[in-house]
Parts: sequence; structure tokens; C-alpha cells
Amino acid sequence: MEQKCLKTSVYVNDIIFSDSTEQAIDVDFTLPDYCPDISKIFKCQAVPRISSKGINGKTITIDGSVCITLLYADRDGNLCSYEYQYPFSKNLEMNKECAGANLCCKIRSEYINCRAVTGRKVDIHGAAGIYVKVFKRKATDIISDYDDCNIELRRGTAPATVPMGYAEKYIMIEEEIRIGDSQPAIRNIIRSEGNSCVKETKIINDKAVVKGEMSLCVIYCPEGDGNPQSVKTVIPFSQIIDIEGITELCECETKSQIAFLELKPRMSSGGENKSFLLTAKILLTTEAYCSNDIAVVLDAFSRKFKADIKKDNICFDKITHNISENYHCKKTVQLEENISSVIDLWCNVQNVTTKFEECNIIICGTVIAGMIICNENGNAIYCEKPVDFEYKYPLNCKLGAPHSEPQIEILSCGYTITSADCIELRIDISINAAVYEKCDMSLISDMTVDENETVARKTKGAMTIYFPSNNECVWDIARIYNASVEEIMRINELESENLDGGKMILVPVM
Repeated sequence: MEQKCLKTSVYVNDIIFSDSTEQAIDVDFTLPDYCPDISKIFKCQAVPRISSKGINGKTITIDGSVCITLLYADRDGNLCSYEYQYPFSKNLEMNKECAGANLCCKIRSEYINCRAVTGRKVDIHGAAGIYVKVFKRKATDIISDYDDCNIELRRGTAPATVPMGYAEKYIMIEEEIRIGDSQPAIRNIIRSEGNSCVKETKIINDKAVVKGEMSLCVIYCPEGDGNPQSVKTVIPFSQIIDIEGITELCECETKSQIAFLELKPRMSSGGENKSFLLTAKILLTTEAYCSNDIAVVLDAFSRKFKADIKKDNICFDKITHNISENYHCKKTVQLEENISSVIDLWCNVQNVTTKFEECNIIICGTVIAGMIICNENGNAIYCEKPVDFEYKYPLNCKLGAPHSEPQIEILSCGYTITSADCIELRIDISINAAVYEKCDMSLISDMTVDENETVARKTKGAMTIYFPSNNECVWDIARIYNASVEEIMRINELESENLDGGKMILVPVM
């Protein structure tokens, strides 16, 4: 009889290359003529961003810049600021070429140190961490059925989230942002901050429609005397990303990050700076997947002939939860000096860790709240306070090998002055996380049967008596005696393959 081996393909994301490297930030610069001399440095902040990346043969190239913002006081005690762009280019070498692979990169500031060499020259040293992952959709052919009456198949399912595609797209945003009519004209920008987040992703055939928004906060010094002013705005965006092969049955995990941000005052026809010109570049990454339990063959043997079986170990990832929530935390902190007012408040997320305990995912982190405040003497001072947070999400069940890489963004931050030297901080955090469960399975990828070589019988009789141990499986017994699982179950009137120890069963020997 002709034997037919039926196969099907299973898909996983194969990690080809994973590494991290450090980009040094070593720069000294002199303030331009329009900036006053430095009397005291409040804060030096470094925000690294990746503007482009690519793979050429074995070489990974990453280009970007570090936006260095220097906050300081001049000799008259006025609050001043200067922004410096520090460009960088980094190369990493892989062991082999990866045509058609996907490149995912993340960057974060590790540390930054700053000192004023003179009243106009600044020396800065620091480092940014770059984290790189190269992966590719990999197909493995496995046996789904075997058309031979002598073949015993142990069937099962692989709980998998099948990767359907990955795509990236940069979008440009150019906007003129006007300040309020009642606000004074702009003299210079003290600090600007932007965040982008995805609000919704819809799938049409071969396309993902992404909607999101970019929030922007600008603090500026007005012309003449007066306290610094703030301008806040939200800019919506939408984009269509092509991903071949996806349908409405698929789901998407979409993330966004700012790759470039520049803000400049713009002069009106009346000769005043009454608006800002925003230029931003946002990277959207979309990973499409389809949750589907795959029918597989876990094991096999021939009751009559010798069979050569080949197995491959396949690591499946299944998305069990898609978390998209906002988390509110607050903390009352004590300041070193009495406070009369807050000029500026901003927050940055640091040290995020993820752990799984019992049936929960717990995301912990620290938010560093930076504040420029006026003390009771009217002088501007800088201080920063850590705010720890712990977010717990119930998973309803204990997962085998869970993992997640949450995306944490600051949505807003506010404050209330509660006493002369205390302030209550209120921080809204956006948490987006896909929770995966990893499952390693050994599956049959090929099997050949040699009809010229029969298997040896374990006993001469047509039936043998067997006393199983506790929780021993019918499949294992059938394999020992080259017997039929179905026959053993039928003859012994068994309802489950897992047996109780001490109970005799009959095994028909083929």
C-alpha cells in the first residue's frame, strides 16, 4: 500500500541576532552669543532617539542623535536654557547575512554628567544603551497525518499565536503651534517634551489603519519680564501600514516612538514670536498575528514495520492578554526649601521591571519628577524626586513561561502645593503590554517506514497482562508492545489514557 505523509507548515519568529551596545556621549560646546553666561547649572537632560536603521549584508547601521538640554541660571538668577543636538552612528556585525529579516532597535539614556568649564563652555559625558533584535518569520514543515493503518499517531494541539507579518513606517508631522492671544510673545524656549501613543489599530485586508496622537508641552520665557509660560497641545495622526497577508481575523500590536523632534519660535508678520514651528518624525511598528491552536502530531510509531522518526523542537509564543490601560499614581514629597510657585514640572520613566507572581503580571518602575520652582525669595531652583509605582494586572490563570515587554508612557503630570515645603505629585501613566506564554514542543517533522523490516514482537501470545504504575499513560504502554491505543481503550473499557496504579489491564499484541 502506498504510504502518504501529510505535512503542514507552522510559523514562528526566529531570533537571528540579539545584542546590546553602548553609545558614548562625549561632547563639549560653547554657548552661542545670544545665550547669557552660566551662573548655576540646574539640570542636564539627554534624550537619545534613533532616526534611521538598516541591515546591509552582515552589518547593522543605526543613526540617530542625542538631544541635550541644559537648564541653568544666569548671573541675575534668570532661568535659561540651551539645546544641543549630538549626532551618532553605530555599526554592529552579525555572524551571517539576513536577507528579508526585520530589525528592531531601542535606545535609552543610561547616565549623563555635566560641568561648566567656564561661564560659556560646558563639558558633557554620558552614555546611551542601544538594544538590537533581528528576527525573521520562519516556516517549519511538520507531519499532520500519516495515511497508513499500521501507524499509531499521538495527536495534540500547539497553543500558538502565529506571526503574520511585521512592518515599520515613519511619518512626518509639521505643524505651526500658536500660543494663546493673551500669552506674551516668545523670547526663547526653556524646555520642550513630546510623547506619541497609538490609540487604535484596525485591520483591513493587507493593511493596518493606525490612529494615534502626539502630545507636546513647551515651556518658554516671554519677552520682557514675567514668569515662564507653558503651551500644551495634542496632534492626532493616522496612517495606513501595508502588511501582506493579514486579514480581519488577525490582531495587531502597534507601538510608536518619536524618532526626531525639533521646535523653533516663528515670527509673525507683526514682528513677534507668537507661534512655534514643529517638525517631528514618528516611527510606527506593527506586528500582526493570528491566535490559532494548531493540530500537530506529538509522537508516532508503526505497529508492524520499523519507522525512522525525525523530530524538531519548536518554540511557540501565544498571546494570552493584550493590556492597554491608564494608571494613576500620586505621592506627597518634601522639598529642601520653602516653595512659592512651580514654574515647570515634567516626568520621565526609569527602571521598569516586569515580573509574574501567581496569576498576576506586576509592572514596577520609577518616575523621576523634575521641577523648576520659585522659593520664598523668588529665586528659581531645580529639584527632582523619584515616584515609585507598581501596577498589577490579573491574568486569571497561572501561565507556564510568560514574558512581556511593556511600553510605558507618561500621559500627564500635575501637582498641588500642600504646605510651604510639600507638594503632591499626580502622574497618569499609559501601560501597553502584550503578555506571551512560551511553549516548547518536540514535533515530528519527518517519518519513513521500511516495509522490508518488521518490528520484533514483545510476547508470543495474542494478549498480555500489564500492571501500570500510577498515572502511566496508555500511549506509552502501546508503544512498548507495538499495540493499538484504541484497542487497549476498548478492551479495557477505559475512559482516560491516564491510568491508576495497581489496576490490571489487557494489552492485545498485534
